[in-house]
Amino acid sequence: MRVIIADDVPMLRDLYRQSIQSLGVDVVAEAATIAELLVLVRSHRPDAVLVDINFGGHLGRPRDDDGLHAAKRLRADDPLLGIVMFSVHMTPAYLRRITEIGDGTHIGYLGKERIKDAHTIVDALTRVTAGETVIDTALAEQMLRTRRVQDPIARLTARQRQALELLAQGRTNKAIAEQMNVAVPTVEAYLSEVFKTLDIPVSSDDHKRVLAVLAWLRSAGAGPFGTHTDQP
Repeated sequence: MRVIIADDVPMLRDLYRQSIQSLGVDVVAEAATIAELLVLVRSHRPDAVLVDINFGGHLGRPRDDDGLHAAKRLRADDPLLGIVMFSVHMTPAYLRRITEIGDGTHIGYLGKERIKDAHTIVDALTRVTAGETVIDTALAEQMLRTRRVQDPIARLTARQRQALELLAQGRTNKAIAEQMNVAVPTVEAYLSEVFKTLDIPVSSDDHKRVLAVLAWLRSAGAGPFGTHTDQP
């Protein structure tokens, strides 16, 4: 896998590089500015990029120079480029903005405390290049804990909520089954009950999965109809 690292802090770029190279990832270039990142991606055509959400923010640069805007420009150039974004403070508001980039696929969101967790980073890179949407498990768990009591999600069983959380992380039924240590038909049964409880209308399986994830995001205040007030 060929990857470009983009962060304006040299020490952090070094840590990212050392971490993922230890598992065989080919770091083809590093970018210290957004302009440099855009040029390097066009010249190297990597499989994925690691980008700091607040790229340049602590230096007082213009808002157009942050990682989210860079990700939008990268996505416009290449709908299939894997993008994994990092931030010190993970919030549902950031998650909402990230999943609104392109069609919300081939993208991931991790906390910066994962910087030395090579396996988690490489797993995220692998999954986003395959078209998945990756959400840091810490944020996913936080959002489930803060869901509103009156929300239909509160009526789900623990195993159904776990299946929904993994679904929201962009995992396939097979991957959910492996994570939960159950058979795929069991996962299908869990998700079928989730769809019924959330009143997901009859439609294609892909559409039902998207609607279920949106309901999950709204329950934690991350969706467009949520009440979460965090601002990135």
